[in-house]
Amino acid sequence: MPDPRQPTSELVAEHDNILTLLGVVERLAELAEEPTPPLDDMAAAIDLIRRYADALHHGKEEQLLFPRLEEAGLPPGGGPVACMRHEHEEGRGYVAAMDDALSELRAGTEGAGASFARAALAYVHLLRAHIEKENCVLFPLAEEMLSAETKEELCARFADVEEHDVGREAVKELLATLHRLAEAHALGAR
Repeated sequence: MPDPRQPTSELVAEHDNILTLLGVVERLAELAEEPTPPLDDMAAAIDLIRRYADALHHGKEEQLLFPRLEEAGLPPGGGPVACMRHEHEEGRGYVAAMDDALSELRAGTEGAGASFARAALAYVHLLRAHIEKENCVLFPLAEEMLSAETKEELCARFADVEEHDVGREAVKELLATLHRLAEAHALGAR
């Protein structure tokens, strides 16, 4: 259970779900070149990346946490925050490539499975390293740098994002989809 006083605890818990999702994506990359790849599961994984990992999780970081870290003294144009923003953008490029390859797969285009696999594995590699940097460097730094008042504000704002921007029911549905995909691809719920 995340520590309610540390906004980074909530982000780490979300990272755990994203790591499960990355396991699913890795497995789907292996299946992409099969004669009948699981196209619907591939589409569901892309949707999860976009709605859970990017809109919800990266949204909290980019719109709320990162600006507070910059206000606390981290440089906006360099350093760890700039690196994290750059990696979020790089990840979005891989997801767009996955989506394009999925469209080509549905159309029966030769080599589309390999294109999906390349983009998916690049995304998995990027995000696993990215999560490690955030969990081990950026988040401990945030816990040190941010005042108790700022941490409390971030916790409240994170709750607002889930309640009003995304919707708690939508988050539950996304997590249910994640668990279904993890079970379908023999990863189990982590």
